[in-house]
Order: sequence, then structure tokens, then C-alpha cells
Amino acid sequence: MDYETKPTSRSDLRRYAAYVRKLFDVPAGGAFPVLESLEKLPDVFEGCNYQIVEDKKLPPQTMAQCTPNDNGGFTIEITESVYGGAYKNQTGALLGFICHEICHIFLFKIGFTPVFTRSFADGEIPAYCSVEWQAKALCAEVMLPYEETRGIKPKELVDTYHVSKAFATNRRKLEKQERR
Repeated sequence: MDYETKPTSRSDLRRYAAYVRKLFDVPAGGAFPVLESLEKLPDVFEGCNYQIVEDKKLPPQTMAQCTPNDNGGFTIEITESVYGGAYKNQTGALLGFICHEICHIFLFKIGFTPVFTRSFADGEIPAYCSVEWQAKALCAEVMLPYEETRGIKPKELVDTYHVSKAFATNRRKLEKQERR
């Protein structure tokens, strides 16, 4: 499920990533402390919070989701297995799922709100207008500061920045495409 929003570019998202780090009082470089930032969420974004929920509460294959709440903000619901795994391992896709939801809130707060109330299937919306693509791309830029991580091999990205192997591999592919 996806929603259309105003367009943006990867270069804009790179600039926004620096603001996300500043909002959470995180240095411009190094690994992004996802769980520590999640704890700061109510202080950074008024009316926003998070909840750890039973795995079966969210739809199948949904690790975390962000929904409007009654406080004028958003609530991020994170499954127990995702939060527990992220806490225990401090690495990989589980941290990425949580960071992705934080990025949804940031993007909404700076004006990237859905244009239509109806949802779309994956691939129906151009990536640059996709709420999901924008949050995913911003998450990548937050977790892997671009200038600092350029040219680094995927294994080192995984080990140093606590991202999944798929995230690290995608970063390398993106770099190769940008060089063309």
C-alpha cells in the first residue's frame, strides 16, 4: 500500500537526512542510533509516540507501521519480534524498519502529506512521488551518511553502520548508477 505525495529527489532527501540527525541530536557521521532516537520521538515531534505490539496485531509481513493518533501526531506500532530483535542485535533490517517509520513522521511534518486518500499498489506511483519510496530513501540517507559511506564495501557498511546486507548492497548499486 502506498500513497502519492509531492515529488522530491534523492539529493533533497540527502539534505533532509542531515536535519533528521540534528533533530535527534545525533552527529552528522557514524551509525544512526535508531532505538535511542525512537526514545526521543515524543520530545522531537509533539504528539508522536511509539508502542510495542504483539506480532499478530499488525497485518502479515508488516513489521512496523505509523498511523495518526488522537494527540495530533503519529503512533509508530512496532511488533515485539522486530523491537526485541533490534534491541538484542543492534543491527540489520530490524533497525531499518523502525527508522523507516521515524522518517515517515519527519516527511509528513515537513509537508510530504498524501495527495490522495486512496492507496495504490507498489509501482503504480513514480518513486519520486511515493510516500513509501521517500521514507525508504530518507531512511537509507539517515542510516548511511552519503559522503561518509561512499565507496565503502557492503560488509563494512553492515558492520559499521548496523544496516542490513540488502541496504548496504543497494547503496553500492546507487553509487554505481550515479557515476554513469
